[in-house]
Amino acid sequence: MPDITIIFILLVYIATDFYHHRWTIDKGPERGVIKWDIISYYAYLPATFIYKDLKLDFVYDPEFKNDNKIWFTETENGGRLIITSMGLAIMYSPFFFMAHALAPVFGEPRTGYSSIYQFFIVFGALFYVIIGLFVLKKILMKYFDERVTALTLLAIGLGTNLYYYATYEAAMSHSFNFTLLTLFFYVFIRWYEKQEWLYAILTGLLMGLITLVRPTNVLVFIVFFLWGVFSWKDFLNRLFFYIRKFHLVLLMLLCFLLVWLPQFLYWKYITGEFFFYSYGPAGGRFYFDHPHISEMLIGYRKGWFLYTPLMLIAVMGIFFLIKKMPGSVWAILLFLLAMIYVQSSWWAWYFGGGFGGRAFIDMYGIMALPLAAIISKGLEQKHRFIRISATVIVAVLVLFQVFQTTQYYKGAIHYTGMTKTAYWETFLKLKTTGKYWQSLTMPDPQLARKGIYVYYLTGEDKTYLKKLTKEEAIDLIIKQINEDRELMKDIERYAKRAHTDPDEAIKMVADRIYEYKKDW
Repeated sequence: MPDITIIFILLVYIATDFYHHRWTIDKGPERGVIKWDIISYYAYLPATFIYKDLKLDFVYDPEFKNDNKIWFTETENGGRLIITSMGLAIMYSPFFFMAHALAPVFGEPRTGYSSIYQFFIVFGALFYVIIGLFVLKKILMKYFDERVTALTLLAIGLGTNLYYYATYEAAMSHSFNFTLLTLFFYVFIRWYEKQEWLYAILTGLLMGLITLVRPTNVLVFIVFFLWGVFSWKDFLNRLFFYIRKFHLVLLMLLCFLLVWLPQFLYWKYITGEFFFYSYGPAGGRFYFDHPHISEMLIGYRKGWFLYTPLMLIAVMGIFFLIKKMPGSVWAILLFLLAMIYVQSSWWAWYFGGGFGGRAFIDMYGIMALPLAAIISKGLEQKHRFIRISATVIVAVLVLFQVFQTTQYYKGAIHYTGMTKTAYWETFLKLKTTGKYWQSLTMPDPQLARKGIYVYYLTGEDKTYLKKLTKEEAIDLIIKQINEDRELMKDIERYAKRAHTDPDEAIKMVADRIYEYKKDW
Protein backbone atom coordinates (compact mmCIF):
# COMPACT_ATOMS: atom_id res chain seq x y z
CA MET A 1 0.00 0.00 0.00
CA PRO A 2 2.72 2.63 0.80
CA ASP A 3 4.56 1.82 -2.46
CA ILE A 4 1.36 2.25 -4.46
CA THR A 5 0.79 5.58 -2.69
CA ILE A 6 4.24 6.83 -3.72
CA ILE A 7 3.69 5.70 -7.31
CA PHE A 8 0.37 7.57 -7.31
CA ILE A 9 2.11 10.73 -6.00
CA LEU A 10 4.80 10.32 -8.68
CA LEU A 11 2.18 10.11 -11.43
CA VAL A 12 0.44 13.23 -10.11
CA TYR A 13 3.77 15.07 -10.01
CA ILE A 14 4.65 14.02 -13.58
CA ALA A 15 1.20 14.99 -14.86
CA THR A 16 1.51 18.38 -13.14
CA ASP A 17 4.98 18.94 -14.61
CA PHE A 18 3.76 18.29 -18.13
CA TYR A 19 0.65 20.37 -17.50
CA HIS A 20 2.67 23.50 -16.79
CA HIS A 21 5.79 22.49 -18.87
CA ARG A 22 7.57 25.64 -17.74
CA TRP A 23 10.88 24.47 -19.17
CA THR A 24 9.62 25.44 -22.64
CA ILE A 25 9.88 29.12 -21.66
CA ASP A 26 13.58 29.59 -22.38
CA LYS A 27 13.83 33.17 -23.56
CA GLY A 28 15.20 35.89 -21.32
CA PRO A 29 14.59 37.88 -19.30
CA GLU A 30 11.78 35.60 -18.05
CA ARG A 31 12.54 31.87 -18.15
CA GLY A 32 10.16 29.24 -16.93
CA VAL A 33 12.46 27.46 -14.49
CA ILE A 34 15.77 29.31 -14.11
CA LYS A 35 14.38 32.50 -12.63
CA TRP A 36 14.32 34.44 -9.37
CA ASP A 37 16.29 32.63 -6.62
CA ILE A 38 17.21 29.77 -8.98
CA ILE A 39 19.31 32.19 -11.02
CA SER A 40 21.73 32.42 -8.09
CA TYR A 41 21.53 28.77 -7.00
CA TYR A 42 22.27 27.62 -10.54
CA ALA A 43 24.90 30.21 -11.56
CA TYR A 44 27.86 28.20 -10.28
CA LEU A 45 27.35 25.52 -12.95
CA PRO A 46 27.36 27.55 -16.19
CA ALA A 47 29.97 29.95 -14.75
CA THR A 48 32.32 27.04 -13.95
CA PHE A 49 31.72 24.51 -16.71
CA ILE A 50 30.53 26.58 -19.69
CA TYR A 51 31.99 30.07 -19.29
CA LYS A 52 34.89 28.87 -17.09
CA ASP A 53 34.95 32.10 -15.10
CA LEU A 54 33.83 32.18 -11.47
CA LYS A 55 34.85 35.83 -11.24
CA LEU A 56 32.00 36.49 -13.69
CA ASP A 57 34.06 38.73 -16.00
CA PHE A 58 32.18 37.11 -18.90
CA VAL A 59 28.98 38.99 -18.02
CA TYR A 60 30.60 42.09 -19.57
CA ASP A 61 31.59 40.27 -22.75
CA PRO A 62 29.74 41.92 -25.69
CA GLU A 63 28.85 38.46 -26.99
CA PHE A 64 27.19 37.48 -23.69
CA LYS A 65 23.62 38.66 -23.25
CA ASN A 66 22.89 38.78 -19.51
CA ASP A 67 19.11 38.59 -19.78
CA ASN A 68 18.60 37.40 -16.22
CA LYS A 69 21.17 34.63 -16.60
CA ILE A 70 23.56 35.78 -13.88
CA TRP A 71 22.89 37.80 -10.74
CA PHE A 72 25.68 38.92 -8.47
CA THR A 73 26.46 41.36 -5.69
CA GLU A 74 29.49 43.61 -5.55
CA THR A 75 31.90 43.13 -2.64
CA GLU A 76 34.09 45.79 -1.05
CA ASN A 77 37.14 44.52 -2.90
CA GLY A 78 35.35 44.84 -6.24
CA GLY A 79 34.54 41.15 -6.62
CA ARG A 80 31.36 39.85 -8.19
CA LEU A 81 29.83 37.35 -5.78
CA ILE A 82 27.05 34.80 -6.23
CA ILE A 83 24.99 35.51 -3.13
CA THR A 84 23.68 32.01 -2.42
CA SER A 85 25.80 29.06 -1.31
CA MET A 86 26.54 26.29 -3.81
CA GLY A 87 24.65 23.39 -2.22
CA LEU A 88 21.84 23.35 -4.78
CA ALA A 89 24.32 23.64 -7.65
CA ILE A 90 25.93 20.43 -6.38
CA MET A 91 22.54 18.70 -6.36
CA TYR A 92 21.64 20.09 -9.78
CA SER A 93 24.99 19.02 -11.24
CA PRO A 94 24.24 15.40 -12.36
CA PHE A 95 21.23 16.64 -14.31
CA PHE A 96 23.11 19.68 -15.64
CA PHE A 97 25.78 17.39 -17.08
CA MET A 98 23.16 15.11 -18.63
CA ALA A 99 21.47 18.11 -20.24
CA HIS A 100 24.82 19.46 -21.44
CA ALA A 101 25.70 16.13 -23.04
CA LEU A 102 22.31 15.72 -24.72
CA ALA A 103 21.79 19.32 -25.86
CA PRO A 104 23.36 18.80 -29.34
CA VAL A 105 21.29 15.63 -29.84
CA PHE A 106 18.09 17.67 -29.46
CA GLY A 107 19.40 20.67 -31.35
CA GLU A 108 19.58 22.82 -28.21
CA PRO A 109 22.31 25.43 -27.68
CA ARG A 110 24.85 24.50 -24.99
CA THR A 111 24.44 27.77 -23.10
CA GLY A 112 23.22 26.27 -19.83
CA TYR A 113 19.89 28.09 -20.09
CA SER A 114 17.95 26.52 -22.95
CA SER A 115 14.90 24.30 -22.46
CA ILE A 116 16.79 21.04 -22.07
CA TYR A 117 18.71 22.35 -19.03
CA GLN A 118 15.49 23.53 -17.41
CA PHE A 119 13.75 20.22 -18.19
CA PHE A 120 16.49 18.21 -16.51
CA ILE A 121 16.47 20.46 -13.41
CA VAL A 122 12.71 19.95 -13.00
CA PHE A 123 12.92 16.19 -13.33
CA GLY A 124 16.05 16.13 -11.20
CA ALA A 125 13.97 17.62 -8.40
CA LEU A 126 11.35 14.93 -9.03
CA PHE A 127 14.05 12.26 -8.77
CA TYR A 128 15.20 13.59 -5.40
CA VAL A 129 11.75 14.06 -3.90
CA ILE A 130 10.63 10.54 -4.79
CA ILE A 131 13.77 9.20 -3.13
CA GLY A 132 12.78 11.28 -0.10
CA LEU A 133 9.31 9.73 -0.04
CA PHE A 134 10.70 6.18 -0.24
CA VAL A 135 13.11 6.94 2.61
CA LEU A 136 10.23 8.44 4.58
CA LYS A 137 8.27 5.25 4.00
CA LYS A 138 11.09 3.23 5.58
CA ILE A 139 11.11 5.53 8.61
CA LEU A 140 7.33 5.41 9.07
CA MET A 141 7.15 1.65 8.63
CA LYS A 142 9.57 1.33 11.54
CA TYR A 143 6.94 2.78 13.90
CA PHE A 144 3.53 2.50 12.17
CA ASP A 145 1.56 0.03 10.08
CA GLU A 146 1.07 0.15 6.29
CA ARG A 147 -2.29 1.94 6.42
CA VAL A 148 -1.01 4.78 8.58
CA THR A 149 2.18 5.01 6.52
CA ALA A 150 0.24 5.22 3.24
CA LEU A 151 -2.09 7.95 4.55
CA THR A 152 0.83 9.93 5.95
CA LEU A 153 2.76 9.71 2.67
CA LEU A 154 -0.32 10.89 0.78
CA ALA A 155 -0.74 13.76 3.23
CA ILE A 156 2.91 14.86 2.93
CA GLY A 157 3.17 14.35 -0.84
CA LEU A 158 -0.09 16.00 -1.92
CA GLY A 159 -1.57 17.55 1.21
CA THR A 160 1.18 20.11 1.81
CA ASN A 161 2.93 22.81 -0.20
CA LEU A 162 5.65 20.25 -0.97
CA TYR A 163 3.39 19.36 -3.91
CA TYR A 164 3.74 22.87 -5.34
CA TYR A 165 7.50 23.04 -4.75
CA ALA A 166 8.09 19.58 -6.21
CA THR A 167 6.32 20.54 -9.45
CA TYR A 168 5.47 24.14 -10.33
CA GLU A 169 8.65 25.56 -8.76
CA ALA A 170 10.64 22.35 -8.53
CA ALA A 171 14.03 24.02 -8.88
CA MET A 172 13.63 25.86 -5.57
CA SER A 173 15.55 24.45 -2.61
CA HIS A 174 12.62 23.01 -0.67
CA SER A 175 12.01 19.66 -2.37
CA PHE A 176 15.77 19.01 -2.40
CA ASN A 177 16.15 19.76 1.28
CA PHE A 178 13.01 17.78 2.11
CA THR A 179 14.87 14.74 0.80
CA LEU A 180 18.16 15.65 2.45
CA LEU A 181 16.61 16.13 5.90
CA THR A 182 14.53 12.96 5.54
CA LEU A 183 17.61 10.97 4.51
CA PHE A 184 19.57 12.54 7.38
CA PHE A 185 16.76 11.53 9.75
CA TYR A 186 16.95 7.94 8.53
CA VAL A 187 20.76 7.80 8.73
CA PHE A 188 21.09 9.18 12.25
CA ILE A 189 18.39 6.79 13.52
CA ARG A 190 20.60 3.99 12.17
CA TRP A 191 23.63 5.69 13.73
CA TYR A 192 22.11 5.52 17.20
CA GLU A 193 21.24 1.88 16.62
CA LYS A 194 24.70 0.95 15.44
CA GLN A 195 27.66 3.30 15.74
CA GLU A 196 29.61 2.41 12.61
CA TRP A 197 32.09 4.43 10.60
CA LEU A 198 29.76 4.44 7.59
CA TYR A 199 26.92 6.11 9.49
CA ALA A 200 29.31 8.65 11.01
CA ILE A 201 30.57 9.56 7.53
CA LEU A 202 27.07 9.78 6.05
CA THR A 203 25.83 11.86 8.98
CA GLY A 204 28.63 14.39 8.54
CA LEU A 205 28.29 14.56 4.74
CA LEU A 206 24.51 14.98 4.88
CA MET A 207 24.68 17.62 7.59
CA GLY A 208 27.22 19.50 5.49
CA LEU A 209 25.10 19.36 2.34
CA ILE A 210 21.90 20.27 4.20
CA THR A 211 23.47 23.46 5.53
CA LEU A 212 25.23 24.20 2.23
CA VAL A 213 21.85 24.19 0.49
CA ARG A 214 20.14 26.25 3.21
CA PRO A 215 22.36 27.37 6.12
CA THR A 216 19.49 27.90 8.59
CA ASN A 217 18.78 24.18 8.43
CA VAL A 218 21.75 23.72 10.73
CA LEU A 219 18.94 23.67 13.32
CA VAL A 220 18.30 20.04 12.40
CA PHE A 221 21.24 19.34 14.71
CA ILE A 222 18.69 19.72 17.54
CA VAL A 223 16.80 16.63 16.35
CA PHE A 224 20.04 14.76 15.77
CA PHE A 225 21.46 15.42 19.22
CA LEU A 226 18.23 15.07 21.22
CA TRP A 227 16.82 12.02 19.46
CA GLY A 228 16.03 9.46 22.15
CA VAL A 229 16.34 12.04 24.95
CA PHE A 230 13.26 12.36 27.16
CA SER A 231 14.72 13.20 30.58
CA TRP A 232 17.64 15.02 32.16
CA LYS A 233 19.30 11.66 32.76
CA ASP A 234 18.93 10.83 29.06
CA PHE A 235 20.53 14.17 28.20
CA LEU A 236 23.55 13.52 30.42
CA ASN A 237 23.88 10.02 28.97
CA ARG A 238 23.86 11.54 25.48
CA LEU A 239 26.71 13.89 26.42
CA PHE A 240 28.78 11.03 27.81
CA PHE A 241 27.93 8.96 24.71
CA TYR A 242 29.52 11.55 22.44
CA ILE A 243 32.53 11.94 24.70
CA ARG A 244 33.11 8.18 24.39
CA LYS A 245 32.63 8.35 20.62
CA PHE A 246 34.79 11.46 20.15
CA HIS A 247 36.78 9.82 17.32
CA LEU A 248 33.59 9.32 15.33
CA VAL A 249 32.46 12.85 16.19
CA LEU A 250 35.70 14.15 14.71
CA LEU A 251 35.04 12.08 11.59
CA MET A 252 31.55 13.61 11.30
CA LEU A 253 33.01 17.10 11.65
CA LEU A 254 35.68 16.38 9.05
CA CYS A 255 33.06 15.16 6.57
CA PHE A 256 30.92 18.23 7.29
CA LEU A 257 33.85 20.55 6.55
CA LEU A 258 34.77 18.55 3.45
CA VAL A 259 31.38 19.37 1.92
CA TRP A 260 31.87 23.05 2.74
CA LEU A 261 35.47 23.20 1.46
CA PRO A 262 34.55 24.27 -2.13
CA GLN A 263 32.41 27.08 -0.71
CA PHE A 264 35.23 28.31 1.53
CA LEU A 265 37.63 28.26 -1.43
CA TYR A 266 35.13 30.15 -3.60
CA TRP A 267 34.66 32.86 -0.98
CA LYS A 268 38.44 33.14 -0.60
CA TYR A 269 38.84 33.40 -4.38
CA ILE A 270 36.25 36.18 -4.74
CA THR A 271 36.41 38.09 -1.44
CA GLY A 272 39.82 37.23 0.02
CA GLU A 273 38.15 35.64 3.06
CA PHE A 274 37.52 31.95 3.69
CA PHE A 275 34.25 32.71 5.47
CA PHE A 276 32.03 35.46 4.11
CA TYR A 277 28.42 36.36 4.92
CA SER A 278 27.26 36.68 1.33
CA TYR A 279 23.84 38.12 2.22
CA GLY A 280 25.49 41.02 4.04
CA PRO A 281 26.11 43.29 1.02
CA ALA A 282 22.46 42.87 -0.01
CA GLY A 283 21.22 43.83 3.47
CA GLY A 284 20.03 40.38 4.50
CA ARG A 285 19.85 39.87 8.26
CA PHE A 286 17.82 38.43 11.12
CA TYR A 287 15.87 40.53 13.63
CA PHE A 288 15.76 38.19 16.60
CA ASP A 289 14.28 40.92 18.79
CA HIS A 290 11.17 41.09 16.62
CA PRO A 291 10.08 37.72 15.19
CA HIS A 292 6.85 37.69 13.16
CA ILE A 293 5.62 34.41 14.62
CA SER A 294 1.85 34.88 14.50
CA GLU A 295 1.97 36.33 10.97
CA MET A 296 4.08 33.44 9.78
CA LEU A 297 1.86 30.77 11.31
CA ILE A 298 -1.70 32.06 10.94
CA GLY A 299 -1.47 35.35 9.05
CA TYR A 300 -3.26 35.75 5.73
CA ARG A 301 -0.09 36.84 3.93
CA LYS A 302 1.83 33.56 4.32
CA GLY A 303 0.32 31.69 7.29
CA TRP A 304 1.79 28.19 7.39
CA PHE A 305 -1.28 26.68 9.06
CA LEU A 306 -3.66 28.62 6.81
CA TYR A 307 -2.13 27.50 3.52
CA THR A 308 -1.05 24.03 4.74
CA PRO A 309 -3.63 23.10 7.42
CA LEU A 310 -2.39 19.51 7.67
CA MET A 311 0.72 20.85 9.37
CA LEU A 312 -1.41 22.20 12.22
CA ILE A 313 -2.60 18.62 12.76
CA ALA A 314 1.02 17.44 12.57
CA VAL A 315 2.02 19.92 15.28
CA MET A 316 -0.79 18.67 17.53
CA GLY A 317 0.41 15.14 16.83
CA ILE A 318 3.65 15.80 18.72
CA PHE A 319 1.74 15.24 21.96
CA PHE A 320 0.50 11.88 20.67
CA LEU A 321 4.12 10.76 20.44
CA ILE A 322 4.61 10.89 24.22
CA LYS A 323 3.36 7.34 24.78
CA LYS A 324 4.36 5.84 21.45
CA MET A 325 7.83 7.41 20.96
CA PRO A 326 8.73 9.47 24.07
CA GLY A 327 12.34 9.85 22.96
CA SER A 328 11.25 11.82 19.89
CA VAL A 329 9.08 14.44 21.60
CA TRP A 330 11.67 16.95 22.84
CA ALA A 331 13.77 16.56 19.70
CA ILE A 332 10.90 17.35 17.34
CA LEU A 333 9.25 20.00 19.53
CA LEU A 334 12.42 22.01 20.14
CA PHE A 335 13.44 21.73 16.48
CA LEU A 336 10.01 23.00 15.44
CA LEU A 337 10.10 25.93 17.88
CA ALA A 338 13.64 26.87 16.84
CA MET A 339 12.68 26.78 13.15
CA ILE A 340 9.62 28.95 13.75
CA TYR A 341 11.61 31.49 15.75
CA VAL A 342 14.56 31.73 13.36
CA GLN A 343 12.56 31.76 10.12
CA SER A 344 10.14 34.38 11.47
CA SER A 345 13.10 36.55 12.49
CA TRP A 346 14.47 36.84 8.93
CA TRP A 347 14.08 40.36 7.53
CA ALA A 348 11.74 39.01 4.81
CA TRP A 349 9.81 36.75 7.16
CA TYR A 350 7.29 36.30 4.31
CA PHE A 351 10.16 34.98 2.13
CA GLY A 352 9.37 37.08 -0.91
CA GLY A 353 7.14 35.40 -3.44
CA GLY A 354 5.98 31.98 -2.40
CA PHE A 355 3.13 29.70 -1.48
CA GLY A 356 2.48 29.61 2.26
CA GLY A 357 5.22 28.81 4.76
CA ARG A 358 7.69 27.45 2.23
CA ALA A 359 10.60 27.74 4.67
CA PHE A 360 9.10 24.83 6.67
CA ILE A 361 8.82 22.35 3.79
CA ASP A 362 12.35 21.13 4.45
CA MET A 363 11.31 19.53 7.75
CA TYR A 364 8.20 17.71 6.53
CA GLY A 365 10.03 14.38 6.65
CA ILE A 366 10.46 14.90 10.39
CA MET A 367 6.99 16.36 10.94
CA ALA A 368 5.59 13.24 9.24
CA LEU A 369 6.12 11.32 12.50
CA PRO A 370 3.72 13.37 14.67
CA LEU A 371 1.30 13.52 11.73
CA ALA A 372 1.40 9.72 11.52
CA ALA A 373 0.93 9.50 15.30
CA ILE A 374 -2.32 11.46 15.24
CA ILE A 375 -3.57 9.58 12.18
CA SER A 376 -2.73 6.30 13.93
CA LYS A 377 -4.65 7.41 17.00
CA GLY A 378 -7.71 8.10 14.90
CA LEU A 379 -7.54 4.77 13.08
CA GLU A 380 -7.08 2.84 16.34
CA GLN A 381 -10.41 4.02 17.77
CA LYS A 382 -13.05 1.32 18.42
CA HIS A 383 -15.87 3.33 16.89
CA ARG A 384 -16.06 2.85 13.14
CA PHE A 385 -17.38 6.40 12.70
CA ILE A 386 -14.22 7.88 14.26
CA ARG A 387 -11.96 5.69 12.11
CA ILE A 388 -13.78 6.72 8.95
CA SER A 389 -13.80 10.36 10.05
CA ALA A 390 -10.02 10.34 10.52
CA THR A 391 -9.52 9.07 6.97
CA VAL A 392 -12.06 11.51 5.54
CA ILE A 393 -10.44 14.49 7.30
CA VAL A 394 -7.05 13.62 5.81
CA ALA A 395 -8.60 13.12 2.36
CA VAL A 396 -10.52 16.40 2.51
CA LEU A 397 -7.45 18.35 3.61
CA VAL A 398 -5.39 16.76 0.82
CA LEU A 399 -8.02 17.81 -1.74
CA PHE A 400 -8.20 21.28 -0.19
CA GLN A 401 -4.42 21.60 -0.47
CA VAL A 402 -4.48 20.52 -4.12
CA PHE A 403 -7.20 23.10 -4.74
CA GLN A 404 -5.24 25.85 -2.97
CA THR A 405 -2.19 24.89 -5.03
CA THR A 406 -4.28 25.38 -8.18
CA GLN A 407 -5.50 28.70 -6.80
CA TYR A 408 -1.94 29.84 -6.26
CA TYR A 409 -0.89 28.75 -9.74
CA LYS A 410 -3.80 30.71 -11.25
CA GLY A 411 -3.18 33.80 -9.10
CA ALA A 412 -6.23 33.46 -6.85
CA ILE A 413 -3.78 33.29 -3.95
CA HIS A 414 -1.22 36.06 -4.36
CA TYR A 415 2.48 35.34 -4.04
CA THR A 416 3.11 38.03 -1.41
CA GLY A 417 0.19 40.44 -0.99
CA MET A 418 -2.61 38.38 0.59
CA THR A 419 -4.92 39.99 3.12
CA LYS A 420 -8.02 38.80 4.99
CA THR A 421 -10.27 40.50 2.44
CA ALA A 422 -8.39 39.04 -0.52
CA TYR A 423 -8.38 35.52 0.97
CA TRP A 424 -12.12 35.37 1.56
CA GLU A 425 -12.90 37.09 -1.73
CA THR A 426 -11.39 34.13 -3.64
CA PHE A 427 -12.02 31.38 -1.08
CA LEU A 428 -12.84 28.15 -2.98
CA LYS A 429 -12.68 30.13 -6.26
CA LEU A 430 -10.22 29.88 -9.13
CA LYS A 431 -11.02 33.27 -10.65
CA THR A 432 -9.97 36.60 -9.22
CA THR A 433 -12.10 39.73 -8.91
CA GLY A 434 -11.46 43.43 -8.95
CA LYS A 435 -12.04 43.55 -5.20
CA TYR A 436 -9.36 40.88 -4.74
CA TRP A 437 -6.73 42.85 -6.67
CA GLN A 438 -7.67 46.08 -4.92
CA SER A 439 -7.33 44.56 -1.43
CA LEU A 440 -3.77 43.19 -1.68
CA THR A 441 -0.99 44.82 0.35
CA MET A 442 2.55 44.76 -1.03
CA PRO A 443 5.56 44.82 1.34
CA ASP A 444 8.34 47.36 0.91
CA PRO A 445 11.55 45.27 0.68
CA GLN A 446 13.85 48.27 1.04
CA LEU A 447 12.39 49.17 4.44
CA ALA A 448 11.96 45.51 5.45
CA ARG A 449 15.73 45.05 5.20
CA LYS A 450 15.96 47.64 7.97
CA GLY A 451 13.37 45.81 10.07
CA ILE A 452 10.65 48.36 9.24
CA TYR A 453 7.51 46.80 7.79
CA VAL A 454 5.37 48.96 5.53
CA TYR A 455 2.68 47.46 3.29
CA TYR A 456 1.09 49.33 0.38
CA LEU A 457 -2.59 48.71 -0.38
CA THR A 458 -2.99 48.11 -4.12
CA GLY A 459 -6.40 49.77 -4.14
CA GLU A 460 -5.30 52.93 -2.34
CA ASP A 461 -6.21 56.19 -4.06
CA LYS A 462 -2.91 58.03 -4.42
CA THR A 463 -4.18 60.90 -6.55
CA TYR A 464 -4.03 63.16 -3.51
CA LEU A 465 -0.24 63.23 -3.89
CA LYS A 466 -0.61 65.18 -7.12
CA LYS A 467 -2.50 67.91 -5.27
CA LEU A 468 0.21 68.37 -2.66
CA THR A 469 3.76 69.64 -2.75
CA LYS A 470 6.43 67.12 -1.76
CA GLU A 471 6.83 68.80 1.63
CA GLU A 472 3.07 68.73 2.28
CA ALA A 473 2.83 65.08 1.26
CA ILE A 474 5.72 64.06 3.51
CA ASP A 475 4.24 65.98 6.44
CA LEU A 476 0.96 64.10 5.91
CA ILE A 477 2.80 60.75 5.72
CA ILE A 478 4.71 61.55 8.92
CA LYS A 479 1.41 62.23 10.66
CA GLN A 480 0.09 58.85 9.44
CA ILE A 481 3.26 57.12 10.63
CA ASN A 482 2.91 58.60 14.11
CA GLU A 483 -0.63 57.22 14.29
CA ASP A 484 0.54 53.69 13.43
CA ARG A 485 1.76 52.14 16.71
CA GLU A 486 3.28 48.99 15.17
CA LEU A 487 5.16 50.96 12.54
CA MET A 488 6.43 53.39 15.17
CA LYS A 489 7.80 50.45 17.19
CA ASP A 490 9.64 49.20 14.09
CA ILE A 491 11.11 52.64 13.52
CA GLU A 492 12.16 53.01 17.16
CA ARG A 493 13.91 49.63 17.04
CA TYR A 494 15.66 50.64 13.82
CA ALA A 495 16.76 53.99 15.27
CA LYS A 496 18.21 52.23 18.31
CA ARG A 497 20.11 49.71 16.17
CA ALA A 498 21.35 52.35 13.75
CA HIS A 499 22.24 54.83 16.55
CA THR A 500 20.23 57.52 14.85
CA ASP A 501 17.66 60.07 15.99
CA PRO A 502 14.08 58.65 15.90
CA ASP A 503 12.80 61.78 14.16
CA GLU A 504 15.40 61.33 11.43
CA ALA A 505 14.36 57.70 11.09
CA ILE A 506 10.70 58.73 10.72
CA LYS A 507 11.71 61.26 8.06
CA MET A 508 13.68 58.56 6.20
CA VAL A 509 10.66 56.24 6.21
CA ALA A 510 8.33 59.04 5.10
CA ASP A 511 10.65 59.91 2.20
CA ARG A 512 10.71 56.28 1.12
CA ILE A 513 6.92 55.92 1.31
CA TYR A 514 6.47 59.12 -0.68
CA GLU A 515 8.83 58.01 -3.45
CA TYR A 516 7.26 54.55 -3.60
CA LYS A 517 3.69 55.83 -3.81
CA LYS A 518 4.58 58.62 -6.22
CA ASP A 519 6.14 56.19 -8.71
CA TRP A 520 3.74 53.27 -8.14
